Amino acid sequence: MKGWDRAIEGAVWFPGGRIRYLNPAAEALLGVRADRVLGAPLIHALRDRRLLRLAEAGGEAELWVRGRRVFARAAGEWLYLLELPPDDAEERAQLLHELRTPLAAILGLLGVLEDAPPEERAEVLATLRAEAERMRRLVESGGYAPEVPPYPLAALRERLVRVLPAAAGVAWEDGGVRLRVDPDALFQILLNLVENALLHGRPPVSVAARPAGEALYLEVLDAGPPLPDYEGLFAPGARGPAAAQARGTGLGLAIVRRVARGFGGEAYAERRGEANVFGVRLPPGLWFLTSP
Repeated sequence: MKGWDRAIEGAVWFPGGRIRYLNPAAEALLGVRADRVLGAPLIHALRDRRLLRLAEAGGEAELWVRGRRVFARAAGEWLYLLELPPDDAEERAQLLHELRTPLAAILGLLGVLEDAPPEERAEVLATLRAEAERMRRLVESGGYAPEVPPYPLAALRERLVRVLPAAAGVAWEDGGVRLRVDPDALFQILLNLVENALLHGRPPVSVAARPAGEALYLEVLDAGPPLPDYEGLFAPGARGPAAAQARGTGLGLAIVRRVARGFGGEAYAERRGEANVFGVRLPPGLWFLTSP
């Protein structure tokens, strides 16, 4: 084991699912101390369900861990972690895109605040504070918190309408779904998908949660015409035919896919009947229909 003590690659040994060795590089990447997690279940050190699933199933993936871009590889009872240099140009463009809508919401709310009666200002200020906090988290970390208490999907609807008032007319069918995925991550997905449908699709626009097998499919549907290349729209900078006269950078769907893959899901788009469907698949463990 001593050969790993000075390695730049993080190494975690977990025979039987319990931590028996954690080198200094892994301590730094995971933000834990070896003496506090030795002998504990693996999740105590990883604190990230994506990494846990990878460690249990084997394979490799590129993930955001504690705000760092990491290449993770699992083989047998070992998990290896290597911090990757950031892709500055892409990350900067995506971050700017992610900040655009909350910043516009804050500016709009400031205008509302100027004219709001005193009894309504507290609510407006609370919304301003929440959006400013979300912007701060986006700036400080490229990842998303893996462990959150369960919450209803419906809780994101009010937040969505506050930030994107045009979403008030969007139909919503969540089926009573509750989630364990970071709400900021899921909100970013919903915000991008709904805004995309409102800008580039045609009404009616609707949001639906559709369980199928062990997965949950969270989808935004609109009545726009068929598109020539659904998969190609997820490439950074890609824009559909209806986007020529609309504002936008073409990063929205690329961000949706990046965020969805960050927690073990996937983003997709397809034609279904008379509707364009843009959605994400959430893996088991991140959602449920009734209280556990």
